[in-house]
Amino acid sequence: MRGEMRPVRHRDVAGPAARVWDTNDVGQDEAFSYYREGICAAFMDLVPEAGRSTQARFSARVESVPLGNGAVNRVKATSHQVLRTPHEIAAAPDECFYLNYQTGGACRIEQGGRAATLNPGDVGLFDSTRPFVLEHRSRPTLAVHSFWVPRSALASRLRRDVEVGPAVLSHHGGIGKLVMETARVLGDGAVWMPSATSARLFDMLLDLTAMVLAGEEHARVDAAQARGDAILLRLKSMIARRLHDPQLNAAECASAAGISQRYMQKLFARQGQTFGGHVLQERLLAAAAHLREPAMAHLPISTIAYDCGFRDLSHFGRAFRTRFDCTPGDWRRQGD
Repeated sequence: MRGEMRPVRHRDVAGPAARVWDTNDVGQDEAFSYYREGICAAFMDLVPEAGRSTQARFSARVESVPLGNGAVNRVKATSHQVLRTPHEIAAAPDECFYLNYQTGGACRIEQGGRAATLNPGDVGLFDSTRPFVLEHRSRPTLAVHSFWVPRSALASRLRRDVEVGPAVLSHHGGIGKLVMETARVLGDGAVWMPSATSARLFDMLLDLTAMVLAGEEHARVDAAQARGDAILLRLKSMIARRLHDPQLNAAECASAAGISQRYMQKLFARQGQTFGGHVLQERLLAAAAHLREPAMAHLPISTIAYDCGFRDLSHFGRAFRTRFDCTPGDWRRQGD
């Protein structure tokens, strides 16, 4: 068949190559069957189903990225249904869980007489060793980051056997938000993160998942460490989203994360940083990247500095020289 899977890398990426299936690579009459091939390879023996009208206009893209001993499969597609039957279960070489972070559309998961619905931002977990149905057809399109979790990787984090599925992890008080944020960061960044970084975040996600399923007292993880690491990741994500805002401050970030400023500074100190030091570092890195970006070559250095959250150009210039051992202007010229 045309359109064989191909490795892709983003520019200047140290992370692993993704396996990609895109129905734009084939004719419309082949689109759904090509997707069947791709999704079965990426997700381990699943059966996509669609009505005749859906097949006639079907489009999809699947990216599968390794994460340590697991993987994340990033899917955008026309809505359809996915099945896992006893036949696929019997043929599967490995047992796993699927941990889905819904980014678009909605998914109803039916398994073992139970059901759960994932809306955008929700994270759900279900078992590969029992039949299930994923119903995506309530909205025209779907988008999901589906993490392939080896059964042994999760079982080793639990002190007792826990029945899984389907469960909406993100609805759990407290830890649920940390699960969601960790899944979001990892799912969004898996295609460009260094392999060691994505593997570490995958371990964090599994630690948090175990804490939701079994309770902190029954999970074989360092609950305090796992919670702290996830909160720090959430703080850094918050900072990244608001880096351009000169009003960004420690009190507001700590309050949004539901922690004290003292605890927040303790979390940054674990990595030899402070809140202010991290913000400054990220703003300088953003400014340096923008100064080397051809599409921004027409912008004055002052505009780039202000867009990165700096309010004082003198401070920006001094901090930039300290970090990069040259002026912003020299940095820009060296990139030509």
